[in-house]
Amino acid sequence: MKAPRTTAAALLAVGTLALAGCGSGNPTTSPSTVTASETASAPATDGGTHAPSTTTSASTTIGSTLCRAADLKLSNGRSDGTAGSSYTPLIFTNAGLHPCTLTGFPGVSFAASNTGDPIGAPADRDKPKPTITLGINEKASALLRITVAGNYGDKCRQVSAAGLRIYPPDNTDSFFLPWDTSACANTDVHLLEISSLVPGETGN
Repeated sequence: MKAPRTTAAALLAVGTLALAGCGSGNPTTSPSTVTASETASAPATDGGTHAPSTTTSASTTIGSTLCRAADLKLSNGRSDGTAGSSYTPLIFTNAGLHPCTLTGFPGVSFAASNTGDPIGAPADRDKPKPTITLGINEKASALLRITVAGNYGDKCRQVSAAGLRIYPPDNTDSFFLPWDTSACANTDVHLLEISSLVPGETGN
């Protein structure tokens, strides 16, 4: 009767060692550097129409739930002009290796250059929408309204803008979208308005 007890104990010891070996084999990863590259789109004019442009992205940070700038590609949809303003979707694509989330609004302002300071007031925001989970290659978008600077006359203090500085929600790294237009140096004049991000490519 003693032999079976000895065999069972031996088998239990072997199983314990096997499990310990599996645990020690888990891989470890270090986060990648978050850097967003610039877009290569053709400049657009106030109220005009322009073809979509795409921004390439850096590698993803493994294990992150928030969509980082490095996980995303930015593109702009086609603009629709109305009297005195234009509407353009800003489209974020999850180019990372895992699903990630976006909540709220991109930060948007005019910029003097791809490395320059912001110009005038940042974009006003509408009511926030729920958190969006983006699977790999899925898209979310926000609709940007740009009012023509000339509508404000001398109050505007017009200056030339080279593009738009765009921050994904809850990010400190940004994209620069070339956009040849006039902006207002007066921060009391609000030319930009951005909607909350929604699923898809239309911004609404």
